[in-house]
Amino acid sequence: MLSGRILAFAFCTLAFLLIDVGRTADPIDFERDIAPLLLTRCIECHNANEASGGLDLSSLKAIQAGSDSGVVLTPGHLEESYLWERVADGDMPPEKQGKPQPLSEEEQKVLKRWIESGATWPVDRELDLFEKTTTVRGGRDWWSLQPIQSSPIPTVANLPADANTIDAFIRAELQEQQLTPAPLAEPRQLLRRLYFDLIGLPPSASQLDTFAADPSPAAYEEQVDELLASPHFGERWARYWLDLARFAETSGYERDQEKKDVWKYRDYVINAFNDDKPYNEFILEQLAGDELPTRSEETVIATGFLRLGTWNDEPNDPQEYKYERLEDMVHVTSSAFLGLTVKCARCHDHKFDPITHVDYHRMASTFWSGPIEPRSSKLLGGPSPEELGYDVFGWTDLGKEAPDLHLLFKGDPKHPGPVIEPAQLSFVPELAGPFNPPSEEAKTTERRLQLANWIVDNRNPLTARVVVNRLWLHHFGEGLVRSPNNFGFTGDQPTHPELLDWLALELRDGDWRLKRIHKLMVMSRTYRQSSLHPQHAEYAEQDFTNRYWWRANRRRLDAEAFRDSLVYTTGDLDLSQIGGESFKPDIPAEALEGLSKKGAAWTPSPLAEQNRRSLYIYSQRTLLDPFLITFDFSDTTLPCADRDVTMVAPQALAMLNNEFVHDQSKSLAQHILQQEPNDLEQQIISLWRITFGRNPTESEQATAQNHFKSQLHLFQQQTTDEPEQPQFADLSELPALTLHLSADQGVEMDETGHVVRWLDASPEGHDAAQTVPAARPKWISSGIGNQPALHFSGEQQFLQLTGQVLKNQTYSIFAVVSDENNGTHREIFSNWNGSEGNSTTSLFLGSTGAGTVRFSDDFAASPPYPNPDKPFLISAINGTYDATISLNSTEKASNSNPLQPRNLTTPYVIGQQGNINGEFWKGNIAELIVFDRELSDLEQEQVERHLMHRYQLQSREEHFTPEELALASLCHVLFNSNEFMFID
Repeated sequence: MLSGRILAFAFCTLAFLLIDVGRTADPIDFERDIAPLLLTRCIECHNANEASGGLDLSSLKAIQAGSDSGVVLTPGHLEESYLWERVADGDMPPEKQGKPQPLSEEEQKVLKRWIESGATWPVDRELDLFEKTTTVRGGRDWWSLQPIQSSPIPTVANLPADANTIDAFIRAELQEQQLTPAPLAEPRQLLRRLYFDLIGLPPSASQLDTFAADPSPAAYEEQVDELLASPHFGERWARYWLDLARFAETSGYERDQEKKDVWKYRDYVINAFNDDKPYNEFILEQLAGDELPTRSEETVIATGFLRLGTWNDEPNDPQEYKYERLEDMVHVTSSAFLGLTVKCARCHDHKFDPITHVDYHRMASTFWSGPIEPRSSKLLGGPSPEELGYDVFGWTDLGKEAPDLHLLFKGDPKHPGPVIEPAQLSFVPELAGPFNPPSEEAKTTERRLQLANWIVDNRNPLTARVVVNRLWLHHFGEGLVRSPNNFGFTGDQPTHPELLDWLALELRDGDWRLKRIHKLMVMSRTYRQSSLHPQHAEYAEQDFTNRYWWRANRRRLDAEAFRDSLVYTTGDLDLSQIGGESFKPDIPAEALEGLSKKGAAWTPSPLAEQNRRSLYIYSQRTLLDPFLITFDFSDTTLPCADRDVTMVAPQALAMLNNEFVHDQSKSLAQHILQQEPNDLEQQIISLWRITFGRNPTESEQATAQNHFKSQLHLFQQQTTDEPEQPQFADLSELPALTLHLSADQGVEMDETGHVVRWLDASPEGHDAAQTVPAARPKWISSGIGNQPALHFSGEQQFLQLTGQVLKNQTYSIFAVVSDENNGTHREIFSNWNGSEGNSTTSLFLGSTGAGTVRFSDDFAASPPYPNPDKPFLISAINGTYDATISLNSTEKASNSNPLQPRNLTTPYVIGQQGNINGEFWKGNIAELIVFDRELSDLEQEQVERHLMHRYQLQSREEHFTPEELALASLCHVLFNSNEFMFID
């Protein structure tokens, strides 16, 4: 039944293409025999717009005009017809991609008979490339461009009482194919599926227990309503739309500038889905929120949709680049709302769909009146706040008059053609027509508003079909149309066309509200069926890809749901705030390699902020979170309707080795041990209930205990065998000590307690001094860890060092400091000297306004301060093969190459950036140690342990007991299980 209906639905228009070989004696019929042949094999290259060789075969008048070679057709005289000669020789049609495309023997017979019989051509008949669907391209009669049809709901025998209309359509087809649906999913599996689908989070064990005790249809519907009303619903479904909108918070390219406040667009989407904003309004606001009568800050934020793509502040040709920007806007608009690839008509008529070259430019003209022309890079390709009316990230026209947009031959700005008048696209003839001029009171061209109204018009056959298909995709794992961004000729056709149209009508007739469609889908028995089928092997032979929906599709958690689940199990996931600015998670230093700025490009947020949902991770195009990327996070440069889902070795390696995953395992282990400190059996039960929402089986309990005990033995053995910690050696015994300043010795002060001289305790005698009283730092007796320190006020206080402190290109610097971050760069130790040309080649150690360490201009990749309010130890080592920055001996960032050679000859200072008279240190410096060489790992550890102990500094590194590590190992095993990572 399905195959017959699909053919009737989608290919009825192809029937006229078939050439009945058995009727060769019948007179040639132009519409039946010749028009399909010319449309399929010739018109693409020989039409009024693109007459290759000067030949246009679209009308009688054109063919009579001949080509560049002269007369091509002499009716009744085959031997005088140049057209036949080229076809018979196999020259036409020409090769494609190096492969000959000659007419078949039957096609040649038809053409030959037509010419011999007088080449009859109906008067005034003009062939239109897109008038009908052929075997090689879609026409305006393509299925997705036809009006949405209301089909009768199928009558299905033995339809269960709790089934709905969706099930009637699905089961009718299953019966036709002699298939039966899978049994209903187990209650725990079903509730877990529902939670992840609607809010992207797992249910708790107690919630699963409650539903398992009463899985009635009424109880299930209550769960559905509760989740649809949850504020986390908008968070879950916003992510899918952000993929479509190519959302990111930076511009891409080398400088990858931040798009200020673009996170407000993300929050707009969250709120729109939570509020069940009608989908037609959702479209209107994103395309023309600034042109609506109800214009507000919210609707203007929505127009940020158009600007979310990449933006290049330094294109090779700014005048050409504006056409690239137009293509981006055309592509995201047409793919997100219409499911068509209009951008493919930028250079010529679409090769497969009835979208003309002119149509592309018509849609492009909609955006032409905005800030497309090159302007100040500070605007990031958008309007100014004054032009926009709000200080937000959005889009608007620069006036109500727009400059002419010319059709570009082959998409080349250097070959402009005629001016394109703004109009609706032509593939829906009923809605085609020119735009109206702007109203008298308008401040914009109102073109985008007219385009948006065309898209949401009830007569537009695409809009509703496309969006209900997107909902089906994310609930069922595949769409009814399995190419969700391509409803054209090269895309998939619907598995159940009548169901697709029924859902589209339900959306339209239900005030375009999506939650109602969500509920219809998840309430269906088709959704609630199991992923396991008793006849799976047999059915898979018939329908391996499950196009008939005889079972549920098993799905792996997407990147965000997986990360959120990991944090959720520990109890640390912060769900208290919906929306707000994004956070930056910790990223391995290795991921920073290859960036021109390295660590300066990424400053992780405080740990507390990193426990928010993954939706709020800062999306920097040049530095996407590696963990999310490993699990198929979407491309941010193009609209993404359906992410790739891979199962590859790097994912297993990430799960086994990733520090984030290990941190969650340890955190969960600590949480369980706090709750059940002395009962291993109960600890394992708690672990199973937290991760899987159920109790372990007897076999699982026994296996888990064995794993725990074996791991406990190993960790206890490691503790016993741990070597003694390295003892600190006297600094004077370590070679190449070139500077040692300690606030507890060698400090000479004036009568006010400010430092005149700070004597170097190293053999080199690089004393620090300040002759100007107002520029002297103050000595304090209890500065850091009850030890003395020098306090620098941040206002022109610094010390000058005697002599050239460093001579070698490898060196080690240690500084015990506190930092009163004032939001600017601040330096501890520097030889920057502008007057002597030593700026970018200078050596310095200091901090940024973002709370990270800079080790010269060449390396600024430290993690954030362990605790911004407390003192800390900085260790900066430039070695033979790499450079490293460590904070409190454990937080480390590394550069795979040493610093670029530094000019070490200019004078050194403490407390400011060389002689720049700026970037003054604000805070305490208790001790500064410099070696004119790279210390070994053991020597570095010795110095760090000495300083950490002396100044009572706390390392962020946690020390775990063998019991905690053993249980964490078991947690890690469960995190790696299919039961945790997949939805059944």
